[in-house]
Amino acid sequence: MPKRKNEESVESLSKRLKELERYLNIARRIRRSSESSSSSTSSSSTPSSKSEQIISDYQKVEYGWLYTKQMERVKYLNLLGHDDYNRFMNIPDTLLSDFNWWLNALRTPSHRIKVDYFSIEIFSDASTTGWGAACGNQTASGRWSKKECTLHINQLELLAAFFALKIFAKNCHDCQILLRVDNTTAISYINRMGGIQYPHLTKVTKDLWQWCESRKIFVVASYIKSSDNVTADIESRRSHPDIEWEISLDGYQKLIKTFGNPNIDLFASRINKKCDLYVSWNRDPDAYAYDAFTIKWAGFFFYAFPPVAIILKALRKIISEKAEGIMVVPDWPTQPWYPVFMNLVVSKIIRLNPNHIIISNSSNRNIKSSVTLVAGVLSARRCCSAASLLPR
Repeated sequence: MPKRKNEESVESLSKRLKELERYLNIARRIRRSSESSSSSTSSSSTPSSKSEQIISDYQKVEYGWLYTKQMERVKYLNLLGHDDYNRFMNIPDTLLSDFNWWLNALRTPSHRIKVDYFSIEIFSDASTTGWGAACGNQTASGRWSKKECTLHINQLELLAAFFALKIFAKNCHDCQILLRVDNTTAISYINRMGGIQYPHLTKVTKDLWQWCESRKIFVVASYIKSSDNVTADIESRRSHPDIEWEISLDGYQKLIKTFGNPNIDLFASRINKKCDLYVSWNRDPDAYAYDAFTIKWAGFFFYAFPPVAIILKALRKIISEKAEGIMVVPDWPTQPWYPVFMNLVVSKIIRLNPNHIIISNSSNRNIKSSVTLVAGVLSARRCCSAASLLPR
């Protein structure tokens, strides 16, 4: 009996090795062809049936389905008008990273057993103006950029789901998450890890799943009626007047040409940030942190264009932490914070006229015509007398 079991184990192992070698040979061939094509004008090629072999066995490798969608589209386009699976097809360089993923994945294939248990449940929604999300008693929202406003609602729904994940699941690892979405196309693309008909939807889906893959997260999208998705829907239509103004790119370039490049934007959002590293006022999918007053400013050369209501609070923090950076404020000499600002300036003053102000919230646009801005480098390390000017 032990001998028979041993023979079965050897046979199973042999079968698995042959299967693995089959994939590795395909991947190596594609990689060699793609690498050689960099010094040649000809494209690499392989029979459609070879691509089909990888696609058909995606279920044996976790996240494998994600790395078949571009292959499926290339296969589909090559098979249009004929059904010859033995016909050679051109392999674009864009597929090289997917084949390399398979080459690495098949060395140690794995596929965890999924259970009907979810660590968290996240709701998301998109409107024509913004996105919204909810998880438990927490919410998040934001506006679309001008470019994003031109996208189809299906793509916006996928982006909203992705943003919701990045906010509420950023500390999750090795778990399953339930996404509640009211758009059936978005649900299909998430659960099927992409599609072949709409590359722009597959691109967002791939970004979402690669973010999950890096954290060993598996998500399941489930339908919820729009009438039941109330919180996320309300959040998707919320305006943010305090963070929806900024200086123009020309105005910002004028500042950094004089003062140098800051390394963090303390009062920003995803769509108006001036630095790659930024702090949002509300929950934001890509922010370093949210609420600038919860982090230390010392150690950064910051850029700050704070809402008027918190300028004095920002100046207090600069003084208390002996921080240094570029600050932009309205040129309002009668305000109690104005002498404190001027006393902290250790550079020349730059004035920006109203044309350098961008306000995206219509209710605040009447402010623009009457506001001139002043900017300078502020430093509590090089100025010791500003604290005495702070209002009591």
